[in-house]
Amino acid sequence: MQRRTLIRALLASSAYALPSCSREDAKAEALRSVIERVVVPNTAAVVEDSRRLEVELAQLAALPTLDTLGASRQSWRRSISSWKRLDAFRIGPVLESNSLLRAMFWPVRSAGIDALLQGEQAIDEASIDAMGVDRRGLFALEYLLFAEDGEEQIVARFTGGAGERRARLARALAGNISFYATGLARSLAGGTAYARKFAEGGQESLNRLVAQLVYTVESVSVNRLARTSTLAKNGSLKATAMEGGLARVSQLIALTSLRAAEELYLAAERGLCQLVKSQSAAVDRELRSAFARAIAAVSDLGAPLEDVAKRDPAQLDAAAASVKSLERALKVDLTSLLGVTASFASVDGD
Repeated sequence: MQRRTLIRALLASSAYALPSCSREDAKAEALRSVIERVVVPNTAAVVEDSRRLEVELAQLAALPTLDTLGASRQSWRRSISSWKRLDAFRIGPVLESNSLLRAMFWPVRSAGIDALLQGEQAIDEASIDAMGVDRRGLFALEYLLFAEDGEEQIVARFTGGAGERRARLARALAGNISFYATGLARSLAGGTAYARKFAEGGQESLNRLVAQLVYTVESVSVNRLARTSTLAKNGSLKATAMEGGLARVSQLIALTSLRAAEELYLAAERGLCQLVKSQSAAVDRELRSAFARAIAAVSDLGAPLEDVAKRDPAQLDAAAASVKSLERALKVDLTSLLGVTASFASVDGD
């Protein structure tokens, strides 16, 4: 305990080894790099992938086949990955545009989607935008594109009279996702002005960024790995209980979130890592190693989390422990070194 206290004191005091102007300049550069080198390109990827998804859904609606379904599913997976990378930075225009809420709300209300498919209300741009978030977005599309029965049955549901309404809904949902992606990019406006504003925020921006890193990693630890393990042990693990369960992308989502957090830390070697390294190369090495170990542990699962929970629960628990170790390193070493004062709201029970 005394050793940990001493380490914290040394890390905190090292922040004052450089002249104040140099520290502030380095901090501003790191914060600016996060926006320019991570957030801006991730936003561009969201726009591109969302537009591509809209195109693929239009082709599926026009000609439902196994090929067009497969292309739509692959485009959906790319879109969920790009949106999840952006989700790791819930700050500024990314949060304030409400795009994340409208594009990625989970869990969706499947009964509400079924009622919409069987009803007679209009399905168009205006009606989709007026719907509750639990009936639209990427996970509403997941419900339409992925099911626990075969691909042939899914294709069949897009044909005939009833299929026409399903196809119209799928196209409208994809269009709505693309609309919010474009709106988000417009709010960011190339990122130059926001990068300057974020950099000028100084310690306050740094506090928010570190808190976001911690939250993202803790969400993987608690809401994905530990929760999956608990559901399996309780005998209540099923596809619909998992975010991305129908599409079998639960591992992909966890891995994407961890990699996104690492990307924010590094920012192409111009981000927080430079601030940390300038004060303690040892802490920077340990944080990099902690990221690498956590990412490798989740990657090595090699299958959706729900499959691993049934096949090898010990491996899932080991991956959860590795991610928890990364979380502790961020909460203790990173925050101490950078003088972060933000409190961290636990995601337990989310």
